[in-house]
Amino acid sequence: TLPAEVIEVLLATKEANPKLSVQLVIRETLKHRDVPDDLPLPPSTVHRLLARHGLMSGSDSQDTDTDRRRFAFQSPGQLWMSDVMHGPTVRIKDRSKRKTYLIAFIDDATRVIPYAAFSLAENTRAFLPVFKQAIVRRGLPERLYVDNGSSYRSNHLSLVCAKLGVALIHARPYRPQGKGKIERWFKTMRGQLLIRLTNDDTGSLEALNRRLWAWVEGEYH
Repeated sequence: TLPAEVIEVLLATKEANPKLSVQLVIRETLKHRDVPDDLPLPPSTVHRLLARHGLMSGSDSQDTDTDRRRFAFQSPGQLWMSDVMHGPTVRIKDRSKRKTYLIAFIDDATRVIPYAAFSLAENTRAFLPVFKQAIVRRGLPERLYVDNGSSYRSNHLSLVCAKLGVALIHARPYRPQGKGKIERWFKTMRGQLLIRLTNDDTGSLEALNRRLWAWVEGEYH
């Protein structure tokens, strides 16, 4: 996992210069004073990070006709998409600051958010409680479309989905088109919620999640 400060520089570099290739984003990031010039930045990792935040332009981030046909379900619950977005830092019990990760689900047909929550990790252990709450609130989906990362390819998640009768589908590497709907939701959430967070909102993980869900239910839905 990349350090939080490096992630911020990568995202800021791409946002300021949308036409930069992944290699040029890496090169510019390594020039930043907060980034060690010998830090390994694998292009595949950086590409995935930028795509997750909706920052890859051109053919890599536009929905193709094939992807629209593949993910164009008509009824609620036919397919959910899930992904993770880097969130703000929060204070925890010992008053230190920790990076957060937003784990979210979106219904392909309705754009409803079955559930979303900030966590202190982005692994399977953090993912499953959020998935459980989504099911409690909206019922079982027929299909779950997720990233190709290691946390989504765990045997535990595969076993859980198999027992529930949920078809687990993984995105193809370097092809983020199928996740366009949840990427757009992340972009909306950043523009409408994250920029308005107060110190009280980030005073604890619980406070941050209360603020998130108040926005989802009160403004987004």
